[in-house]
Amino acid sequence: MIRRFPSLIRKTAGVVLVSLIMAACSITQPGTVNDPQEHENRKVHRFNKALDKGIVNPASRTYGAIIPASADSIVGNFTENLAIPGEILNSALQFNFEDVATNTIRFATNTIFGLGGIFDAATALGMEEDVDTDFGETLYVMGFPEGEYIELPVLGPSTERAAYGLVVDFFLNPLGNLVPKEIDRLKTPAYVMDKVGDRHQYADIIDDILYGSEDSYTTARSIYLQRRRFKLNRGVNLDDLEDPYAN
Repeated sequence: MIRRFPSLIRKTAGVVLVSLIMAACSITQPGTVNDPQEHENRKVHRFNKALDKGIVNPASRTYGAIIPASADSIVGNFTENLAIPGEILNSALQFNFEDVATNTIRFATNTIFGLGGIFDAATALGMEEDVDTDFGETLYVMGFPEGEYIELPVLGPSTERAAYGLVVDFFLNPLGNLVPKEIDRLKTPAYVMDKVGDRHQYADIIDDILYGSEDSYTTARSIYLQRRRFKLNRGVNLDDLEDPYAN
């Protein structure tokens, strides 16, 4: 009981924090861009581009040259499996119990038969893919507004709702109670390696957005909002699509 007390504090603090700051979210109409802090967001965007150019992109090229595709696949499988307990929790909060069942079966299969998730045994057995969700989507289901568009340092494009969801996902991490601490500690380094691998895998697309577009900030904002709204709506809504060069 004593060992779990700090965990309880973190979880409670996360919920209270989001409850307080979500009240400040402004309502965004579908198809609009709510970006009143564009000037500050562009500063963060320039920082993120410099970080990518100076560190992330070179690191991803080195990663791609050194790490075989099979090893990169193992990192991706492991990271994806570690994320599933949080997805199970969020699906439950969304009252989407079909997704809860899908993700629970997949997590159990890959953890047991995939040696802790380094092998994707569930896919090999023909099971459904895991259902990707987060607390930002949970807030959407609960009716919280999207809020302002923001660009986060390092993490990139987001909205107020999605950013607050990240805070709660961090505090409400159920993984620590499901797997040994040694495996839980691998979550962050595995996540970083996976993102570096993704940067290498999607280099052409990312380079085109950041360095090939006339206005990389507007392009990145448009792509993020369209993809995020598409995901939350479980399908496209033409009213939600933004003209990337609209004023």
